[in-house]
Amino acid sequence: MMDREQMAQWLAARAGKLTASNMWKVLEVLKNGKAAKARTDYIRDLLAERLTGISVRHFVNDAMQWGLDHEEEAKTQYEVATGNIVIPTGFHDHPQIDNFGATPDGLLDGGGLIEIKCPTTGTYVEWLMAGTVPVDHEPQMLAQMACTGRTWCEFVAYDPRIKDPKRRLFVRRFTPKPEHIAEIEEAAVKFLADVEAAWEVLTTS
Repeated sequence: MMDREQMAQWLAARAGKLTASNMWKVLEVLKNGKAAKARTDYIRDLLAERLTGISVRHFVNDAMQWGLDHEEEAKTQYEVATGNIVIPTGFHDHPQIDNFGATPDGLLDGGGLIEIKCPTTGTYVEWLMAGTVPVDHEPQMLAQMACTGRTWCEFVAYDPRIKDPKRRLFVRRFTPKPEHIAEIEEAAVKFLADVEAAWEVLTTS
């Protein structure tokens, strides 16, 4: 858990940049090929962050806060269950793509990352029954790997409300092909070009 000073530094480091947690918005397009509202709204938010130097904070509902509050517990349970040690880390800027970065939940020996989710019990059960990494979270993990140079990610879901302790932790490894990471990087470059074009209009009009 970050203290107030660490949080301020983290927010400053990511202000105005495309981040992995928002990568899904970049990929949101309508059936006619035009950008969806989530994508255009995100461009607006990044412009606001560039103008102010302050990260746009979004509403955190009770379910989201619950997840944040239990992330460290989930990390501990993962370490106990697997024997893997989660290495703390911070914000990683992409080595070649400006204004593109990620903050993984931790690093793992052997070139890996960890992505932790503490969802609602209904969502957790859905993931448990499917038995695979949720497709909706792949863009975030791909972006994290692109920014860190890591090649795989442990997707970890945790719900301590489950009565059976053996079923509280869900772990699946996500090892994408290099071309899938390259596709995310290409999408990031195109999106950031749109941000730059909007910035040019905003600052020269």
